[in-house]
Order: sequence, then structure tokens, then C-alpha cells
Amino acid sequence: MNVSRSRMFLRSKVFQLLVLSAIVFAITTLISPGWVNPHNIRRLMDNMVITGIFLTAVAPLLMSGVIDFSGSSMAVLSQVIFVMLFEATGLPWGLVALIAIICGGVIGLINAFFVVKLNLMAFIVTMAMATVLAGIASWLTRNVITPLNATSFTDLSTIWVFDIIPVFFIFFAILIIIYSWILMKTTFGRSVIMCGGNQTAARLAGLNPKRIRTILFINSGMIASIAGILHSAQTRSANASGGLGMNMPHMTAFIASILGGVSFFGGSGALAGAFMGVVLIELLAYALLVMGLPAAVTGLLNGILLLVAMTIDQVAMSMRMKKLGLKSHGSGGGGAVMPGTAKT
Repeated sequence: MNVSRSRMFLRSKVFQLLVLSAIVFAITTLISPGWVNPHNIRRLMDNMVITGIFLTAVAPLLMSGVIDFSGSSMAVLSQVIFVMLFEATGLPWGLVALIAIICGGVIGLINAFFVVKLNLMAFIVTMAMATVLAGIASWLTRNVITPLNATSFTDLSTIWVFDIIPVFFIFFAILIIIYSWILMKTTFGRSVIMCGGNQTAARLAGLNPKRIRTILFINSGMIASIAGILHSAQTRSANASGGLGMNMPHMTAFIASILGGVSFFGGSGALAGAFMGVVLIELLAYALLVMGLPAAVTGLLNGILLLVAMTIDQVAMSMRMKKLGLKSHGSGGGGAVMPGTAKT
């Protein structure tokens, strides 16, 4: 049994991405030997936080067979709501954060209404919603950066456990562990995977794919809000014209999820692999920065990684469909379809 588990681990996405990350780390260390120090390690972990938090929204939705492109814009709007409401009212930052998170959940519910209730394509609905949310954030701030003067909150971003691990990174790691447990060990988590794999079988098993996806869209809005609020602590401001909106961390989380074995077509994947995808992407980005390469190279490599991951996912899906005697999604048969295009 132990030998079998060892072989499974060696074949897993987690192990493969761990090896790739180790190679990137080793090459960076050879080129820039002095880069491994507490300051750089803290920066690297800080860079992982926002993208990693988005994993708990992006990956479960992908597993269920749908996608949400409005995440980064939702994070920006929540950030703006949080900062402006705090500065205007002076309410405790925890209460203001709760209000912003509830707003995110409501917007997630609106996305679910269009996708689940009206059967509109998820990627079109959420792209449209992203534009709407970005427009609202820009209108509220007039594209002016709004400072956040909540020192009891912003100072959290400068707390490091053992003088090296950011407290926000610990929060992100706990979030990943909780969501991993939910997806792997609970009935709801198994239902998410089943709905993404085969909706008809899920219904016959007594599941309600519409209810499950509605919950996941609400979760997506709330998680995006949390990401936006934490980012406001890191930057001590709300920025509707740059920052999260330009960096689009939810798309990086999407790439990390696909790299980590979450199928673009739904029905498979785990957060552990997606987490290692974030580690690889952020380590590679920081390595390029340390080596003095242009920031544009990071975007180029992320695009290449996405193409490679999507190709591998497509080939794997085609092989699975062939074994089952079904046609793949590109052949006009009853195979997989792009998330958000299937009727719920």
C-alpha cells in the first residue's frame, strides 16, 4: 500500500510542480547567490497571498464546470467600498470588512442568477460583470488612489511569524487547508466534483447542480472581496485604476489551477496541486525580477504556461473520453464543453 501511494505521489501534479519549483529556485540561486534572505522570502510569500486566496474561489468553480472572470474587478470594488466606507464612517474596520464581503456575496448571487437561473454563458456574464464592477469602482473613486488610514489593520501586513512568515500568508495557508478538506472530505465537496464531471449523473444521484453552483458563485464573490480587502492593507490604499485591476490575480489563480491539475472542463482537480501552481508561478516571477529581467517576460511566461497546461488538459480529456467510447468536446458529440456553455 505504501509503495502504491509513493508511486501515485511521484506521478501527481503536486510532485511535478514541486520539482519544477526546486529547479527554478536552484537556477535563481546559481545566478544570484545572495537572493535567498529573509527580506526576499517575505516578499515572495506576500506575492503569493492574493493569488492564493483566489484559488479558493476559482478552483472549485472550475471543478464544478463553470468559470468566473469577474474576480479581480470584484476585488477592486470591494477594496474601494471597504476603504471609502471606513474613511467616511470611522466604523471598526472589521465591521466595514464584513459589509464589503457581504456585498461581494450579493454580486456573486447576481452572477449565479444570470448563469444558473437564466442559463446564460458564464464566461460572457462574468466578463460583462467585470466591466460593470470596474466602471463602478472608477466612478466612485474618480480614478484617484484613496489612502487607508486604519493602522490597526494595515499594520497586520507587516507582522511576520519567526521574522519571516507574513501573517497574511498564514491566513492564506489556513484557507487552502480548510477548502481542501471541504472539497476532499465532505459530501458537498464530492458533489462539486461530480457536478463538473457529469451533470446528468449528478441529478440522477439526487444532487442539485444549480444549488451547488449558486453557492460557489456566492463564495467566489466573497473570496474576491477578502482578497481585495487584504490587498488594501498591503498597499494602504484603494486603487481602481491599477493594482489588482491591472494585475488580475484571479487569472493567475486560473493558470495555477490548470497547472495544478484542475480540469478546465470540470470534474477533477485538487487545491494542493493548484497551490503548487501558485508557488511555481510566483517563484518564477520573483526569480525573473531578481535576475533583472523585464516585467513583461513574466506575462509572456504565464501565457506560455497556460497554453501548455491547457494543451495537456485537452489531451488528457480526449484520452479519457476515448476510453469511455465518447467523442471529445471538439467533435460535436456528447463530450466535455467549455465551462459556462453547458445548460444547467
